[in-house]
Amino acid sequence: MTTARRFFGTLSKCSALNKDGLITKGVGGLYTVRTPDGDYFCSARGAFRNKKISPLVGDNVEITIESEAERSGAISVIYPRRNVLTRPAVANIDRVIVTASAAQPAFNAGLLDRLLVLVARAGISAVICITKCDLLDPKNTLCGVSLADDPLFLPYSMAGYPLFFTSTQGAFHEGLTSLRAEMAGHISVFAGVSGAGKSSLINALLPNAKLETGEISTKLKRGKHTTRAAEILPLGNTPKDGYVVDTPGFSSLEIDTIPPREMATYFIEFAPYAGECKFNDCLHGTHDKEQDCAVKREIGDKIHPERYKAYVKMIGG
Repeated sequence: MTTARRFFGTLSKCSALNKDGLITKGVGGLYTVRTPDGDYFCSARGAFRNKKISPLVGDNVEITIESEAERSGAISVIYPRRNVLTRPAVANIDRVIVTASAAQPAFNAGLLDRLLVLVARAGISAVICITKCDLLDPKNTLCGVSLADDPLFLPYSMAGYPLFFTSTQGAFHEGLTSLRAEMAGHISVFAGVSGAGKSSLINALLPNAKLETGEISTKLKRGKHTTRAAEILPLGNTPKDGYVVDTPGFSSLEIDTIPPREMATYFIEFAPYAGECKFNDCLHGTHDKEQDCAVKREIGDKIHPERYKAYVKMIGG
């Protein structure tokens, strides 16, 4: 059962003093917790600070009511998390919609690859949403052919990621319809570089959200941060419609702490072949001593060369 259905459909605990709920927003140590009786504005118990635990948007929690009149309370229990993303910092997500712009700012394959690795490491499924497709130069795209076969995006469609091509202006509105269907019944988080158009995309999917959007810095050629805090927003009137988390963007992403032997497990297209390598500790052809590497054998066939290059770069090969 998804988080959306469990906590917005049938919450189990609801009494005069204690209620179960879902953290939908957190700013400056004050958390909005949605319960069957409405929203409460809660602080976190000092015990969490002593244990160096911070509540996250998406956490399933128990709160103790302090004032019904002021709709205030305190978070007393954080229930076990199914998963956690650290950047953006959210919990219990059903899927991550990794968002990258086709232009303004320019498509950044390196950043997309790194974010996909972190999503896979968190054990969350990912789909890729390409925004601002109306800005693509027709001369640089395959006219009359799916954008999934465009050289920019083919590495990811070959890898098996679902791709959605969208725009809030001009064509590609069918991409928004398909994306909404993908999000139905789930809590999804948009994550991507600043300026990729996440807030504009959410406004298109959920017009009443009225999220602040920003312009692209002409000096730095990257987006200005407009979302300042993660927040869960409903996509409709029922849990079946799904929920979306708007999060602050970012312009860099480090993965240096991931061991090289672990990295290959986060390239989903390697999985069918990694077990067929001659050596169990194979780094997949990054060293001359490695022979009979099943992953390297598939480069150019089942594995796109650009994705393999991205893997080699990430492990310092």
